[in-house]
Amino acid sequence: MELIGKLEEVRAAIQRTATFTVREFVLEVENQRNAQWNDHILFQVSNNNVALLDNFAVGQMIKVTFDIQGRRWTGQDGTQRVFNTLSAWRIEAADAAQPMAAAPQTAPVAQPSAAPAQPAAQPAQSSDIAPTDDLPF
Repeated sequence: MELIGKLEEVRAAIQRTATFTVREFVLEVENQRNAQWNDHILFQVSNNNVALLDNFAVGQMIKVTFDIQGRRWTGQDGTQRVFNTLSAWRIEAADAAQPMAAAPQTAPVAQPSAAPAQPAAQPAQSSDIAPTDDLPF
């Protein structure tokens, strides 16, 4: 999946274990229905990808390519919970001409032509059969 937005915050890298490092960042993505309610989405990068954020400044427009991961977790009280992580694996500078959020790509819709519709061709009539004339005169 991909999103384009403004890099709002970059957090410090955290060494979780000897072999696992994680760094979080927040992307502000334009809400297509109401720009007053933009979305602020938390992503994470891990291990080798932690350095990807070093190339970007807060306030810069970026394109983030990511995967969604979900996990179950059982608390000490036995309650099961599910949590999601948005794991970024590619971060690129976005073009200045691009909007804050990636617009879905759709194929162009064919426009109706201005020419009047032609009536369907009538099947050829056999010379043996007289045409039916239903006119009253």
